[in-house]
Amino acid sequence: MGGHAFRKLALSTPRMPPNIYLLVLTQTRDLLLRHYHHAESPLEAPGKESYGDIDILVTGPRTPAFDPTINRVEAGKSLASLLTSHAHITEKGNPTLNFAIPYPAVPTELAKDGLGDESEEAKYIQVDIHYLPTLPQFQWELFHSAHGDLWNMLGSTIRPFGLTVNDKGLYIRIEEIEKLDRGKAKVFLTSSPTEILNFLGLDEKTWWKMFQAKEDMFEYAAGCRFFWIKPKVDEQVLEGGAAVPEGGEGEKEDLKRSDRKRVTQRPIFAEWIEDFIPRCRESGQYASLTLTREGIRLEAYERFGVQQEYEDKLREWTLIRHKDELWRVTIKGAIPEDGVDPQFRSAAARVFKGIIIEGGQVEGLVAPAAVKVQEDGFWDLDAVREWVAVSWGEAGKVGLKLLQEKSIEKQREKEAKAKASMAAA
Repeated sequence: MGGHAFRKLALSTPRMPPNIYLLVLTQTRDLLLRHYHHAESPLEAPGKESYGDIDILVTGPRTPAFDPTINRVEAGKSLASLLTSHAHITEKGNPTLNFAIPYPAVPTELAKDGLGDESEEAKYIQVDIHYLPTLPQFQWELFHSAHGDLWNMLGSTIRPFGLTVNDKGLYIRIEEIEKLDRGKAKVFLTSSPTEILNFLGLDEKTWWKMFQAKEDMFEYAAGCRFFWIKPKVDEQVLEGGAAVPEGGEGEKEDLKRSDRKRVTQRPIFAEWIEDFIPRCRESGQYASLTLTREGIRLEAYERFGVQQEYEDKLREWTLIRHKDELWRVTIKGAIPEDGVDPQFRSAAARVFKGIIIEGGQVEGLVAPAAVKVQEDGFWDLDAVREWVAVSWGEAGKVGLKLLQEKSIEKQREKEAKAKASMAAA
């Protein structure tokens, strides 16, 4: 939370210099390992001169007292006592517990050397404990949270190929669905860090070491086999003499809205977009690419065995869209609006829906074989449109008759209930 969780409690949680951060991190992790089988902090981004808070992941509680899944409030109290926390926050549904622990005392001579703060104001350090229920989830989060903005860089790199990573793993998106619903377009590939790094063409040993400089992290991200930079194009002169400069991949205007927001809020990501990529473009680096989205999809089929799931999901989505078009456009669209009573029109549409989409039967109105659902689950829209166009009048009469019968039946039921109630009284 960046060190702001205790702002409402008016507790001072100033940013920490590296020496204080490492000291408290080590001490806290050692304490947690007495009560959890695993406790670790994700690798930090390089070049940080100060830290807003301390994030530690834990899993495998050794005793029930430290297990948030048994009793979140009591686990928070146990951790607060262990860490000698001045205050702590446990929110229902939030896997992260926040603790404000006393800022360590720093000898005056060290404080004067810039290694601490000799202010007498009461200060605290925000420690965020992230509880993961299982070891695989713990390992994934340790991987996914490593190196600060690195996944922001890789995310914008792999996105054009239909790939995305979230807090669960690596996914491939179905292009046809992605245009309308990015969430439903996802097909899970893997949550194995090894498999993901191999698929991206990145060295796994390097991943698990802290980068010494931002440039090292930039170069590592650029080593992803999906990374490329559209070459700088000279100005094109259009008819009339107007010069139109053509931008390239990575320019601010080409970024998604979420990435543009990150540029304003994440200094390292901003440096990647505004400095590293332009420098590479100027030097002509990473200007060629042979990979295609279709090729990556086929590769994902083979490597992760998701072809059947991908195609089934696409077919299911296509069928849903087809059925929606059948109802909204084909059936409703074939019934005239001008000069037709809205209730009559609505009654006709409901009859057609029952017969065509729901496969029901209505006495006196028989659908030809051509408008029935085919073996593949789809309808012949042209045949449906033609039948509706010539049968809507008859369907409307049948529909109004059915509505009238239903209304009479409801009235009878209402009267029967009223009589039963009077008899009981």
